[in-house]
Amino acid sequence: MLKKHMTLKQGIASEATISRMLNGIDSYMFMYAFMEWTAEILYEHDIHIIIDGKALRGAAEKIKNGNAPYILNAIDAATQMVIAQLPIDEKTNEITAIPKLLELLDIDGNTFTIDAIGTQKKIEEMIVSEGGHFILQVKRNNPALYDEICDAFATFESELKCPEKERSKRIKKYLEQYDRWDDCEKDRGRVVYRDMQSCTDASFLDCVNEGTVDYIRTVGCMEQVRVPIEKDSAGNDITVGKKEYLEQGTVRKPRPEKSDAMEAGYQQVGMISDLILSAKEMAKYKRAHWRIENNLHHVLDDAFREDRSTAKGSKNNLSVIRKIAYNILRIVIIRDNPGWGIQRMMDYFSTHLELTEKMLFSPIPSFY
Repeated sequence: MLKKHMTLKQGIASEATISRMLNGIDSYMFMYAFMEWTAEILYEHDIHIIIDGKALRGAAEKIKNGNAPYILNAIDAATQMVIAQLPIDEKTNEITAIPKLLELLDIDGNTFTIDAIGTQKKIEEMIVSEGGHFILQVKRNNPALYDEICDAFATFESELKCPEKERSKRIKKYLEQYDRWDDCEKDRGRVVYRDMQSCTDASFLDCVNEGTVDYIRTVGCMEQVRVPIEKDSAGNDITVGKKEYLEQGTVRKPRPEKSDAMEAGYQQVGMISDLILSAKEMAKYKRAHWRIENNLHHVLDDAFREDRSTAKGSKNNLSVIRKIAYNILRIVIIRDNPGWGIQRMMDYFSTHLELTEKMLFSPIPSFY
């Protein structure tokens, strides 16, 4: 199949030769070529872009200090296709790498979600000044703002329980801009309760009130409770309700402590945005953000075995190659097989070489 399109006088190169070749390719030029290729397929405008970092744990074995190198990834939430990546230098971190990645992306008109590590004034101003929008999480790594948001919404909730005549005049103006949304669903052996509160008057934040920040339009607070589904020896469902779980725990799990960690049994996080958003809209963005973890990072480790790769010099180029393959699989799923998973599509490609040939050697039409 390859000989139809390539000159291979000596046959397929050995693994050692491919490794040397990948070590010799400029990883940044390869990354830029990947980004241009993706942009031609996925017109990057008016989309939701998710940014998050991922460790290459296998490569840590060959690095002197034993620390796992990180890659900062950006995906389009709707298609889940990777649009960019940026290696994080050993001497830096995600906070300094995020602005560098943003410089490579078309910010204008796009909406960005980043985990709490990206909730930095410099990053917020960079997005807004370039015509973009953000919905960022606030956790305990930003303690003053986190406590301010959590305390404010606890006050709003308390005031709403009082008769209207007894409510504080100072709080009343915020309650006029207050919204709430909640839902409940079964998900991976748990009952998940989500409760989102939002307020489109951000003046209760010190940074807004003091005039040091003028672009925050919506503030939110999300509480998420994950109750494990349990059954007795006869197979009867004995799963407790949300209130009982928070007060007493379950047969197998103790009462959860409130935390800002993603997998906590009882999670509470703050959120800020330059957009005017309802509580339901803000919750939708928060949930969509974790597609990068479930639909990209997990797939890279599970289907592509990225976590097991011990490559050092070629680690960044191998990461790009995996994402080229991942994007091709996503394109065929979106266009021809909605509902298929990546592993099923990989199996299909392995038994249909004509499809592999078509996707590698023929132009891929743009989505737009």
